[in-house]
Amino acid sequence: MDETPEELEQIRREAEKIDPHKYRRRYRALMTLVVAAFFTAIAWVAIRMAQASRNPCERVRDYYCRKAPDQAKCDSYQVVYKESVQDDSSRMRGVIRDQCLTKINRLKDEEGIVLE
Repeated sequence: MDETPEELEQIRREAEKIDPHKYRRRYRALMTLVVAAFFTAIAWVAIRMAQASRNPCERVRDYYCRKAPDQAKCDSYQVVYKESVQDDSSRMRGVIRDQCLTKINRLKDEEGIVLE
């Protein structure tokens, strides 16, 4: 024991300042952040998948029906949407949906309108 009582007291004060759980708390906070980011990514992917699975004819119909002055296009795309859902032939339904998808791409390219 080469330390004096003052040095021992100083060592005791420094030892009391040491937090033995510092790294455990930091690890838990980091893991909480990682889990939150993971679940946020899962929610984002689920929302994007739900939007992407929508019928393209429904998206075009919704766009034109929101534009109040052009009621004729709204009515025509209402009919197109019904055909894309209720047609007897699955091949014909696919062709109609492809035409609506082409319309969406054309709106985006020519007019800069992005349909969600």
